[in-house]
Amino acid sequence: MPDFVRIQVEDPSQIAEARRVARKQASHLGMAAPQLEQIALVVTEAATNLLKHAGHGEILIRNVREHDSGGFLALEVLVLDRGPGMADIERCITDGYSTGSSPGQGLGAITRHSPESDLYSAKSKGTAIFARWPQKSNTGTVPSHLRPLRVGVVNVCKPGQEVCGDSVGIEHSGGQALVLVADGLGHGIDAQTASLEAVSTLRAYPKETPKGLLELVHLALRSTRGAAVAVARIDMERGILQFAGVGNISAQIYSGPKASHHLVSLNGTAGHQIPRLQEFTYRWPAGALLVLHSDGLSSSTALDDYPRLAARDPSLIAGILYRDFSRYSDDSTVVVIKAAA
Repeated sequence: MPDFVRIQVEDPSQIAEARRVARKQASHLGMAAPQLEQIALVVTEAATNLLKHAGHGEILIRNVREHDSGGFLALEVLVLDRGPGMADIERCITDGYSTGSSPGQGLGAITRHSPESDLYSAKSKGTAIFARWPQKSNTGTVPSHLRPLRVGVVNVCKPGQEVCGDSVGIEHSGGQALVLVADGLGHGIDAQTASLEAVSTLRAYPKETPKGLLELVHLALRSTRGAAVAVARIDMERGILQFAGVGNISAQIYSGPKASHHLVSLNGTAGHQIPRLQEFTYRWPAGALLVLHSDGLSSSTALDDYPRLAARDPSLIAGILYRDFSRYSDDSTVVVIKAAA
């Protein structure tokens, strides 16, 4: 079962499809019947509101798998539209308030029936709704939503493709996170094979420096078609970020309005030809965000036009960047990392 499912919602029949897929994904994670009912209700209400107020949009359903957490799992749902947006979010999530003909229970129900949820809306820019249902770990390790660093991911294949040629790997250790984003050349199975090999190398060498890991990835990808790869290690205690990259994975540290720093990635293709690799060290100020994305998103991807978005859940941030900057002609991946509130 794929870990990421994208559903276009353009007519009422697709609401039932989104609900069915969400239940199936949650059931695959072993979630209990009460959680399944909550998920079905939230997806139904969110999709209904999407059609009513925006006319069309999309729902992204993600099974979160974290290899370093002893099997900790969660289900995430993102509902994205480019409709008129909401001027007063707090009023709109109050049960009984509606700008349409419904009783106005939708948004209030979403916040009540989701253990974790977030919402962002702006006039004329649309609305994004996020909900997460954690599946508790039996190992005693700290689940991801309680870690010092929180991660949001969108990883969507090119329309018409069955698999995504981009892959993401993340390893946590205390106040550190090592993240790798790989974009396999081209699309489809061969591209996915290359990018997944890069992630497998991360799993095998989670203590490596970004430069050292990238060198190992280059060797591991020699029998594949190759990939653009970026590796970042965030060390919260030291307040630094170390980075190494080859190819067209964009990366930037965002630390406030008009305060972003693009990270240096070198020309080349891991597995084929790379220059002499370099590792760069940057400051990681309090409250910073790291945003990485493949070239499935526009190079103009930025947060500056979204007031207070940086304060939201990283999965919601990733969803909005995907919605507004995806080219929809390539695999699209966005990763957002921030310190937990």
